[in-house]
Amino acid sequence: MSDRNDDVKVYQNKKAKAEDYKSSAYTLLLVGVIGMAALVLMIAGVLPFHFGGDGRYITYGVMGILFAVFVVMGFSSLKASKRFAEEASDEENLTGKIKAWAREQITADVLRQRVWFAEGTSDEEKYFQYFEAIKNAVTQEFGSLNASYLDALCEELYAELFEAK
Repeated sequence: MSDRNDDVKVYQNKKAKAEDYKSSAYTLLLVGVIGMAALVLMIAGVLPFHFGGDGRYITYGVMGILFAVFVVMGFSSLKASKRFAEEASDEENLTGKIKAWAREQITADVLRQRVWFAEGTSDEEKYFQYFEAIKNAVTQEFGSLNASYLDALCEELYAELFEAK
């Protein structure tokens, strides 16, 4: 039996993703280039240690392939970083539009009037109903959005409406 939270994905904004990919790219490139240089220096006899025995060529080959993979992955991460950086500006614009619209159209009082609660409804249940009302209003105005993005955004809107006082 699968837990209900198995399918939940935590949202990470595009700007943060771009930074993560960029730092990973630089790390992979640095390790790959330094590793390849060290390997070449070992094979050339410049460094004072060597792999001996019949398996040294296999060891050099595997290490060379490993460092080459690091370099390729580094360039791939750098490319992904640039793509996410471009997407980040679009996402920031959309987020700004949604928040500006929400500040004008959605207030705590409006939500309290729209959402009906039975007598004795717990604060947790109220939270979920208010959250769904915010989510429905945003979806109605802006159309279908990425589910994890929408959840994170509505979480921020809820906090601005009910917790910032």
